[in-house]
Amino acid sequence: MIHRRDVSDITAQAERDLLAAHRLNAADLIATGTEAKVYLLDAEQVLKVYADPDGTQAARLQTLRGFYDRLDRDRVPYALPEIRSVEQHNPLLATRETLLPGRPMGEACDLTTPEAEALYLDAVTALGTLPPPGDAGPRMLLADPGTPGADPGLGWHPFLRRLLDARLKAVHDILSADVPHFATVVKDLRTLLDSEYIGPEAVVHGDLYPDNLLLTAGSVSAVIDFGTFTMTGDPLYDVAGACIYYRQYEADRLTVWRRLLDQAADRTPAGRRHLLRAYAEIIAILTCDLYPEGAKTIQATGHYQWAVTVLRDLGWSS
Repeated sequence: MIHRRDVSDITAQAERDLLAAHRLNAADLIATGTEAKVYLLDAEQVLKVYADPDGTQAARLQTLRGFYDRLDRDRVPYALPEIRSVEQHNPLLATRETLLPGRPMGEACDLTTPEAEALYLDAVTALGTLPPPGDAGPRMLLADPGTPGADPGLGWHPFLRRLLDARLKAVHDILSADVPHFATVVKDLRTLLDSEYIGPEAVVHGDLYPDNLLLTAGSVSAVIDFGTFTMTGDPLYDVAGACIYYRQYEADRLTVWRRLLDQAADRTPAGRRHLLRAYAEIIAILTCDLYPEGAKTIQATGHYQWAVTVLRDLGWSS
């Protein structure tokens, strides 16, 4: 199961106390993500602030720190994150991290241009050459104990099958109401995942939307925010996710996704192209209910509607 921590759990007074301890203030804030706030510490470091509502965040961040330390950074043409320390500031946590160069892609360039799309797919494809760190841990980097992602030794397809089945227990009925052919989608995905996976394995970021790529002078200079969705598996999983995350809430999103999937398919061996759509559907199911919006029902949230669009309307095949 995937459990996303949320920046909204950072309480105002605790945050002020933490910032004061580091001689920072609100003006030093440079970014706010879904899980952390990022403050500029100095010319070389940032301070990332996390909530720790259940007391488990410190162990997760230490795991992430070790993961970063073991990455073969020379295999990719851009910088990757580095955690220098993890500090407890009850009820919050903070990491000191290396300041990475560049600005988020969505701020640094016009995402509607063919050049931006090609740059994006090039960077995502490059990440697929990053080998997994040399240990035999669970497929999902930050899986909570007792969840499907925490089981060591699982093959890629059995791992995804367990994640999918666990998530369907929570979302099957609501998605069935909005996706007329949902039963067929689920049947086809289970059939695929019951087959043996034969293909490459790499680090899978799991959340490669444009603003997790930093740009400097028109080139990708860093990839950021590995974490909740990071795993080891088929690099096409990241490619498929990137295609449907690109301009994901825009009015012309279906046209954009199909164009990117076409380009991704052109880069993919013919016998593996069908995986792009399958992974897009799996990602939509796994994440459809992870972004609540206040008092709205899940069905009324923008991200759920995005997932329904992927499952119901994408209509793409290689």
